[in-house]
Amino acid sequence: MNIKNNISLAISTAVLLSACGGGGNGSTPAVSNTFLIKGTVPGTVIEAYCDNGSTYSTSSDQNGTNKHPFALELPKNLPCRVVMITNENDPANKVITPIKFVDQQGNASIVMTSKDGDIDLGHIDLSLTRTGMAADGNGDGVEDIPKEIIVESNDIDVIDKTSDPLDVDDDGIINVYEDDDGDRIPNRDDNDDDGDGIADIDDNDRDNDGVSDDDLDGDGVKNSDDVDDDNDGLPDSRDSDDDNDGTPDASDQDDDNDGVNDRDDDNNGYHDDNDRNSDNDRNSDNDRNSDNDRNSDNDRNSDNDRNSDNDRNSDNDRNSDNDRNSDNDRNSDNDRNSDNDRNSDNDRNS
Repeated sequence: MNIKNNISLAISTAVLLSACGGGGNGSTPAVSNTFLIKGTVPGTVIEAYCDNGSTYSTSSDQNGTNKHPFALELPKNLPCRVVMITNENDPANKVITPIKFVDQQGNASIVMTSKDGDIDLGHIDLSLTRTGMAADGNGDGVEDIPKEIIVESNDIDVIDKTSDPLDVDDDGIINVYEDDDGDRIPNRDDNDDDGDGIADIDDNDRDNDGVSDDDLDGDGVKNSDDVDDDNDGLPDSRDSDDDNDGTPDASDQDDDNDGVNDRDDDNNGYHDDNDRNSDNDRNSDNDRNSDNDRNSDNDRNSDNDRNSDNDRNSDNDRNSDNDRNSDNDRNSDNDRNSDNDRNSDNDRNS
């Protein structure tokens, strides 16, 4: 898989808050979820390949000496493997050195993480030329045996994996830096890892066993579990082209290029009639939503009906009050007429 060294550091540096003084109300510094693996090297690119398929990278700082400082930020509690590369821009002279970590108890592995703080590896003397390599039997520029580094820090957690999906043959060389077809080009820089004439971007069966590998970048992590399907250093959640095939995910029917349509529920390679259950489920959800909308409308209509009834009742009440007032008025008029009649009779008697 030819993926150039354009991997960006995916985790930004965590900011530690300083404790504030005054009045005895100092704040507690924030706990960082990352750590630094650091040291000095000749001019070098440092890469890390982690259990969840994520990839991290940094370059050492040119400082005018042969000991260039570097610091690579990694997540805590995520097992990773480290590879160092000199002459990274010169394919014919590139030297790839896998690193094996040895802790103070003598435990050794290419897989490591941090228990707590940063890990200082000190100075790491790496070969700058292929002629100076310790061993490169197949001439692919990858050291045949990982370089052991004894780590003084007690923060390092060396992890012994009896079965490592990122190093399937357990030789200390991670899958992406193996040379599967023996063409003297590491898989990571090879457009056709298995030499079958099918470009890796279109090859879903690199081990030629007739079963889809479901592993676009060939790192050993299944696409479904890989947070970076194409190993470009950009998490899929922020990558607009997960399989790096030039077709944006929004228009790509197979984002991870595993040969299975993204909406293929029965895994037969196509979004077809057999996937209608999924569509029916979505339609059923729409139907339920539509029913809910109608029920909601009915509820509102019912409320309006009750309000209308109340309005009519209120009008009737007012009418009833007016009727009573009218009766009272007539009674008052009758009373006055009766008084006038009595007065008139009195006048005649007089």
